Amino acid sequence: MSTPLGKALVIGASNLDIKGHTYSYHVAKTSNPGIVRTTAGGVARNIAENLARMDVPVTLLSVVGEDLYGKQILDITGDAGVDLSRVLVSKDQRTGIFLAILNHYGDLESAIADLDIIKMLTPEYLNRNVSLFEQAKFVVVDADIPTPSLIFCLEQCKKHQLPICVEPISVARAKQIIPFLDQITMVTPNREEAEVLVGFPLRSATDVKNAGLELVHRGIKWAIITLGPEGVLIAHEQDGEATTEFLPSISTVVTDTVGAGDALTSGAVCGLINGLNFRKAVERGVLCATLTLQTTMAVHPDLSLEKLKNFKG
Repeated sequence: MSTPLGKALVIGASNLDIKGHTYSYHVAKTSNPGIVRTTAGGVARNIAENLARMDVPVTLLSVVGEDLYGKQILDITGDAGVDLSRVLVSKDQRTGIFLAILNHYGDLESAIADLDIIKMLTPEYLNRNVSLFEQAKFVVVDADIPTPSLIFCLEQCKKHQLPICVEPISVARAKQIIPFLDQITMVTPNREEAEVLVGFPLRSATDVKNAGLELVHRGIKWAIITLGPEGVLIAHEQDGEATTEFLPSISTVVTDTVGAGDALTSGAVCGLINGLNFRKAVERGVLCATLTLQTTMAVHPDLSLEKLKNFKG
């Protein structure tokens, strides 16, 4: 088992996931028979837990309410090995909730993110924890955080020459990071989020390739565009030229797609921290995502580097 070279700092949302999974085809504007489950979620929290389970020392900067959901989230995340010593626990705001409707294929039909509490992740809060930037080797931020806080993170990463990965989260939140693409090391949009970032539709493989090239031309060092069952496109600069490559997905039985993108990001960041080249790091991310697709949890509870090494599909 490889040994991580440094510590990850992850910043963003921690919330309760409430997921309704229909037994059959989802029908809009009516009640659908199915099953409802709850689990610890939040993009930043998911990424932090994934990294901890892959033996990467990781600190989470996030916020939860002083309520039952917040306690549940902290217990699960802490048990996985994440350093929660700097997480805010608010008496004034309730823990964020992500409410999702999944169809019988386990794919997302619609969702509502009630994350007003994320406004508490202010530049002032981050500044109280600024020493963590000095200690980190890699920073991961989700785009749920307020724009001034994103700017603070970008400034600290530039100051300390740290790579920073920004997870766009959603179409709505992807718009926030457009002005800062030339300051971001790695970005991990899905197809719809990538369309927002580059400003044109991705209807074909050529469109996706051009989007990857555009992101590199705008200053991104490593771009990963996730395409669901079609796999991922990676784009980066090689020998002074922007280059792209499609990596296939791994065939698997899908239980639940929520958290798979976070797992892919986590695996790629873990690989880069461990010294893998970009392509190999993304391959690790694809393995993580495949495992996560097989569980109803936002993070596979048995994830480990050993499990990835022995993965059989």
